[in-house]
Amino acid sequence: MSNDKTDSDLPQAPVSAEAPIDEVLNLDVDSDKLPLVIVDPGALSPADQPDADSVVLELGDLLPDSSGEVVLFMGEDVSVNILTHESITGFGIADPHVTASGVDVTGLHFYSFESGLTVYTSSDILIINDPNVA
Repeated sequence: MSNDKTDSDLPQAPVSAEAPIDEVLNLDVDSDKLPLVIVDPGALSPADQPDADSVVLELGDLLPDSSGEVVLFMGEDVSVNILTHESITGFGIADPHVTASGVDVTGLHFYSFESGLTVYTSSDILIINDPNVA
């Protein structure tokens, strides 16, 4: 049996469709799932046009404690958006836990990222995954 392959033996290259550059994929999910907006490369980010009641924070600007954890405290009428290019590795409601800085985060929402950083909040936040972020 020969291991020689010809062009006709190989699968066809994947076919892709290019979306208009100003479109954003917004995943409509249930409230018990991750709120996430994925931005196409080169597209306008929702972070470029925040509304008056929202705050946009870049993940890289957050300063974690010695265990790689950040706790965000915010008012009820302010929505927080985190802008990142990192993948989310976990999310949910925190089990009984006290951070290295002494904050009890039991029952708070948490979002873990590929860098090892974990963000805790008392309410949901919007994660904007933008490959254009440095």
